[in-house]
Amino acid sequence: MIDIIEFHIVEHCNLNCKGCIHFSPLADKSFVKMKNFKSDVKNIADLTKGKVREIHILGGEPLLHPELNKILKITRFYFKDSQIRLISNGVLLLSMNLAFWQTLRNSRIHLSVTEYPLNINYKAISHLTKKYNIEFSFYALSKENSQWHFPIDITGSQDEQYSFDNCRKGNNCTNINIINGKLYMCPICANIKYFNKYFNKDCIVDDKDFLRVRSIKDVGEIEDFVSKPSPFCRYCNVKDRTFDNKWDISQKKIEEWV
Repeated sequence: MIDIIEFHIVEHCNLNCKGCIHFSPLADKSFVKMKNFKSDVKNIADLTKGKVREIHILGGEPLLHPELNKILKITRFYFKDSQIRLISNGVLLLSMNLAFWQTLRNSRIHLSVTEYPLNINYKAISHLTKKYNIEFSFYALSKENSQWHFPIDITGSQDEQYSFDNCRKGNNCTNINIINGKLYMCPICANIKYFNKYFNKDCIVDDKDFLRVRSIKDVGEIEDFVSKPSPFCRYCNVKDRTFDNKWDISQKKIEEWV
């Protein structure tokens, strides 16, 4: 059984966190197309026979997707026994319509909200989840609102094996990321194109850094892929990663990521 697979359905965000490892503050406004999403979900379900412990639906901010309800229903259709988590920053939750809450309940979607130091009425959100009988939890940040800093070495001079061996995302099936038909083991690699474009850099992603979902033959191919470094690991400065960075809004300065 695969542990966790994350489907990215929105690239941009309405919050824009400093140093976001999905690079959402730098991303273009972009939504996954329904045809592509359904194809990816079906292909992964066929490969795994639906045996994935958790499915994460995220972004960017997934609540921005205009067809979110359809996405959640499709995911539940193909993964009948998996826990499905919708991971949100919570900003839009209190403005969501009744159909959204009914979809969460009827499709058995677990709502996970990252608790930021913002003026968001988390008690009201919790009340709504209880009202509609929806599983709810907080996600990601610590109580002190600290977050990871994942520095990038734009020279690509890090040792790939060292980076992989010492990365909490390395050599496991808990960080599989699927974006537009491609499977990555790391959201940094999957979204570095936005960093490159915004700062005019050239952190290279080549064909060995991902699998094409349609070309995967069996689960063993996924397990083999995530069990060894990819060429992109040379851009990750794992030695200087820290977890003492206070959350803040991005100023879109390169120092947030390098």
